[in-house]
Amino acid sequence: MRFTLTACLILVLAHQSFAAAPPPPPLPANARTIKNLPSFPLAVLKVSLSPRLYKSLAISPITAWVVAQAPSSAGDEGKILRSDAGGTFDKLALALAKEWSPIGYNTTESRVQHPTLKVNLLVYKIADGLMAVNFANNDDGFYAGVQHTDVWVAVYKNGVWSRIGGTKVIRNTPEPYR
Repeated sequence: MRFTLTACLILVLAHQSFAAAPPPPPLPANARTIKNLPSFPLAVLKVSLSPRLYKSLAISPITAWVVAQAPSSAGDEGKILRSDAGGTFDKLALALAKEWSPIGYNTTESRVQHPTLKVNLLVYKIADGLMAVNFANNDDGFYAGVQHTDVWVAVYKNGVWSRIGGTKVIRNTPEPYR
């Protein structure tokens, strides 16, 4: 009898330890995530990130989303195509856009039209400060299909951007609020 009781207790405890983790708390109904942003290149980001980071970003509420066009040549300036932050992160997005350029563009397809590269900046408010995710995508017809891009992930803490992940190294990023 004692052996049966001990075995049942061990089974119950073992079953509870292998149970799935509780789901994350639900977001408010009006929370913006990358899954409900209009015209957001979700597939490009999903292919370019690790599954773990993508799952985290997909459920986290976004503070700001800024899209800038990368300069088409070395002397040009980028321009803001979309800004949900009221201009707060526009300077940062333009600085990040300067670091991008389209590659793999074949000039035999069109000598008139140059590719337009959209540089996305996602800003998340986290406990330590701000987290920024930067990546590029191209919606032009000759880039149709699965795209892969470098991604830059950094945290703004104590007045400094610290790169915490991604594959792209970006230099001289300005402070987000200047």
